[in-house]
Amino acid sequence: MRRELGRARERGAVAVVVALLLPVLLAAAALAIDISMLAHQRQNLSNALDAAAQAGSYALPDFVAATAAAQTFAQANDPEAAPSISFWCVVASTGQTQTVKTSQIPGVCNPGTIAGAKCNESICAIPCPPVSGNTCNTLSVTDDKNVAFSFAPTIGIDEGSTGVLTSTACKGSCGGEAPNPMDVVVVADRTGSMSTPDRNLMVGAIKSTLQTMSKDQQYVALGTIGRSSLGDTCITRASGNDNNGPWIPVKFSNDYTGTPTAPGAPPPLNNGNSLVAGLNCLSSSSTGTYLASPLKASARYLLGTDANNVGTLPPRIGEVRKAIIFETDGQPNENNIAGNTSLNVAGDIGTSNGAAACNNFTSVATNTKAAGILIVTVAFGDAISANCASGMPVRNVLAAAASPDPDGNPSDADNNCSDAAKRDTENGDGDFFFCAADGDELGSIFAAAVSQLNPHTRLLRLPG
Repeated sequence: MRRELGRARERGAVAVVVALLLPVLLAAAALAIDISMLAHQRQNLSNALDAAAQAGSYALPDFVAATAAAQTFAQANDPEAAPSISFWCVVASTGQTQTVKTSQIPGVCNPGTIAGAKCNESICAIPCPPVSGNTCNTLSVTDDKNVAFSFAPTIGIDEGSTGVLTSTACKGSCGGEAPNPMDVVVVADRTGSMSTPDRNLMVGAIKSTLQTMSKDQQYVALGTIGRSSLGDTCITRASGNDNNGPWIPVKFSNDYTGTPTAPGAPPPLNNGNSLVAGLNCLSSSSTGTYLASPLKASARYLLGTDANNVGTLPPRIGEVRKAIIFETDGQPNENNIAGNTSLNVAGDIGTSNGAAACNNFTSVATNTKAAGILIVTVAFGDAISANCASGMPVRNVLAAAASPDPDGNPSDADNNCSDAAKRDTENGDGDFFFCAADGDELGSIFAAAVSQLNPHTRLLRLPG
């Protein structure tokens, strides 16, 4: 009897304990489920911000496009996302002293001032307000999110927060020696169809582009359409002869700019440099407008098939990207020159048949791209509307000659570039074909072309 009574008391005590613990157990289970859901939502938001940061930085330096891309990608991955966006200029640090390496401004980016910079031993992040004149290479997206709980409200906890999350992505060099090493040949059309004012504006555009580049990392040579004289006091003096003189009159150089007078200021041009001197005396040529021959000569020069002087300049760390920026203002106007479009065969190629001339140019471009050289093309002035005798617009040929965009899609002519809005659309589509109606538009185009040569983005953590 006593034994049975003890068992009954034990069962009663267990029942009381279970009754007392049940709400706690249910609450713990509810919290476990809701906390797991909160962690899942936090990860979703983090993924959305990563995608948004990379998409936004890829659209830089266009602030409006970068903001729109970041917001679109954030909401595509998380419909409730509403990130705030900030812009930065990320450059290299001086190392242990943890100060801004000002030599990278404005070549990498230009925040207007280095005030407010945050540095570690590798990089510096400088606030970069989205105002006219500033160019930023980095974008941060920040957001948090309240998540409604499903079970925890039974114990008085209605929701939880993911906490504030930030993702940052940078386009280009992102604090390394910048831009990435490149050998660039700029080919400028200076034939008679280009007016003196436009030629002068083109020269000014190339000069201003040099001031956005890193002379220690980007070696630049100058090619011309047509040829230049040999032995003239002006290295780019037009030869006036379709068959004599070099297509690449100015060799690679790495001293085309000097030291900026102040942090953030553009570096002054070095007028003693052969490239700057060649631009200063660039004269009009009375020869025809050749396309295939100067492109082939540029490619062979870059590859070293025709001797170049890269070996005499300081070596650079990393893989060197080879690129041609090719600008022309009209349809081909060539003499018949028996030649080969193969880069392995020396010599020019030309034809008085406009359709064949454009085909030769396209063939040389195909071989150039196959050799690993990136091609940027600029249709200037009459090249926008002219045809290759066969009815094929020159602009379409130039677009086809340009390298595929960073996503691997073929560069193309989206429209006929007949007005400013269409040209803005064409020049902002992210590929390697550009168009300009007059010399005033060339400055931004040459700078954009150089920026396109180093388009990659990556996530990074800013210094604290």
